[in-house]
Amino acid sequence: MEIKKTFLVLVFLILIFASYPEAEVVERVVARINDEIITLTELEEAYQELESVLPEGERFPSQRELLERMVENRLLLQEAKRKGIRVSEGEVQENIERVKSTFLSEKAFELALEREGLKIEDLKKRYEEELMIKKLIDKEVRPGVEVSKEEIRDYYEKNKGRFREEEKVEIRHILFENYAQGREVLKKVKSGIDFEEAAEGAYLGSFKRGQLARKIEEVAFSLEEGEISPIIKTESGYHIIKLVKKEKARVKELSEVKEVIINILSSQKMEEGLKEYLEKLKTKQEIEIRL
Repeated sequence: MEIKKTFLVLVFLILIFASYPEAEVVERVVARINDEIITLTELEEAYQELESVLPEGERFPSQRELLERMVENRLLLQEAKRKGIRVSEGEVQENIERVKSTFLSEKAFELALEREGLKIEDLKKRYEEELMIKKLIDKEVRPGVEVSKEEIRDYYEKNKGRFREEEKVEIRHILFENYAQGREVLKKVKSGIDFEEAAEGAYLGSFKRGQLARKIEEVAFSLEEGEISPIIKTESGYHIIKLVKKEKARVKELSEVKEVIINILSSQKMEEGLKEYLEKLKTKQEIEIRL
């Protein structure tokens, strides 16, 4: 089940473009936020970086939309600084180490930074600013986010289809190259030899309709739990399956999906709260967009 993006997506990939240094040469200014500017070069660089990290299928923003997100990030960072929000070196280093752990070695991490044209100091600065913005949001927006029992129940009742589980079968499986082999094993199984022993641990797993070969699916869903199939011929060979477990289609109980619903509603409220907070900030600041 696809869950709605969290409020951090609204901040729009803070790590990438929360802070680009002011241009040292005279060039086109596309936005001004109080005493800070965003140049066309910065916007184009952010646009290129976004192309490399935006998840497949995600709608790509226009340059204007991206610029507006950059302006909002600058606003949030400026406000965090005004409120004296600080981030410790240890907090920044914790994020650095988390990123490093995704690489095979320290050298691989350093090469990745080099390919992106980044120094470790640049990465640390970006993480520091990202954490400052997160802390600001946690302080100013999150306290107003509450999800009531009534809201949880209402969401569940209106979205039961999202919590529906299709009928599933859990099966074990033996594959043979020819019919004769299958027939011999089937005789042994029917005479009392344990199927698991005959199958040598050939556990396939749980499947919904549409996930198995058509002929195997037809047989699997017709068996009773513990029942063993006749020999099934498909393009890949000859099969014998055992139905381990069958689960009927059902809608999950509220108790099973409560935390999921809380996360969904909290994300929605955080997104709404952040929008409201940004609108208030904008009314108090000097902002100019020239694109």
